[in-house]
Amino acid sequence: MIQKLSAKKIAFIITVTIVSILINYSGSVLAGIIAFPLYLDSILTIAVVALCGLIPGLICAALSNLLLCIYAHTGILFMTCHLSTAIVAWLVFRNENKKNPSSPFSTSSFIWVGFISAITNSIIGDSISNFVYAANTSIPQVDNAVQGIYVVTRNLTYAAYFGGTMTNLVDKLISATISLFVYRALRRFSTDL
Repeated sequence: MIQKLSAKKIAFIITVTIVSILINYSGSVLAGIIAFPLYLDSILTIAVVALCGLIPGLICAALSNLLLCIYAHTGILFMTCHLSTAIVAWLVFRNENKKNPSSPFSTSSFIWVGFISAITNSIIGDSISNFVYAANTSIPQVDNAVQGIYVVTRNLTYAAYFGGTMTNLVDKLISATISLFVYRALRRFSTDL
């Protein structure tokens, strides 16, 4: 069923999506500057999906990664990871909404989104990294973690998958937590539009 959106709701969706894209981009750039071994490229994507829906979430994911590809020289193929985060969020929230249509999304749904997204991002991203880029993500702070694991294990495939999985797990749970707080802060405002 197609829902008619008011001008205020459209303005809210556009504003939240644009601000989230800029925060996602800035988070990733900041992680690189301080050599923090996380991606931080999807900090608010989950919040965008929760507040605005799948299409704004996909737009947020795609444009965040496009900016990183253009200005931070990350691989464009890694956009599929970020898109999977938006899709996972939408599926989890849609499932919860079917069970409790009038209730706000629960804390556990955000944690599930973070956990499932970590798995999908690991499978997709680690495979891209391993098979396309020889275990190099072009994100130095993450590559350093993989190199450290490789030094110990002498197995590049294991290092890429193990390092990527641990990095994604922490990264996506941080993103889910921040998104939960943003969702709670903006939910009442978004439902009043």
